[in-house]
Amino acid sequence: MNPTHVLMVSLGVGLVVVFSFFVAGVAFAVARWGGSPVPESVSTSCKAFAMALMVISAVLAVLVGILK
Repeated sequence: MNPTHVLMVSLGVGLVVVFSFFVAGVAFAVARWGGSPVPESVSTSCKAFAMALMVISAVLAVLVGILK
């Protein structure tokens, strides 16, 4: 793997984490607007963060495997 591919994978991982944080924030806001208490909203946002991170990371791993 050349340095360009390493940098692109690093950029992809960083974007995945940032996007997962956005998903968690939206999930927290939706849960709060729905009337859930704060601890339950935090739990919902943590689940959304983990799921988004897992799904997008799996897709990124498949793409890296295909492009390698």
